[in-house]
Amino acid sequence: MTNTIANIKAWFVEALPEPTDKNRAVQIGCHFEEASEMCDALGEGKGSSDIHDIAEHFKCLEGVAHQEVDRQELLDALCDQIVTAVGVAHMFGMDIESALTEVNRSNWSKFVDGKPVFNERGKIAKGPNYTEPDI
Repeated sequence: MTNTIANIKAWFVEALPEPTDKNRAVQIGCHFEEASEMCDALGEGKGSSDIHDIAEHFKCLEGVAHQEVDRQELLDALCDQIVTAVGVAHMFGMDIESALTEVNRSNWSKFVDGKPVFNERGKIAKGPNYTEPDI
């Protein structure tokens, strides 16, 4: 798993070597967007709608200032989310390590000539060579 996380981090470093406050806000919004999709997958539409609204809120912010964040608490929460995500996958008998490898491969296919493509809101978009993950 460590190599997979290192490869995912490498993708972000390549895409955004010096993240801005706006980049941080967009990424937090994307994180909540994935939680909304999890609610949809579990058939929890109401929760999905609420979380989707939070995701959109962050994606529309001008930024999340680096110095205004409790970095220790945020890092703890992110680590706990990774651990619980692995646990949920285990509980459902899913091969999360292989799936993460495939999602990372797919993310690299978003790049065009080695550079990320961004949409109008600053989110990394799917370029013309994008291929969906086969999970």
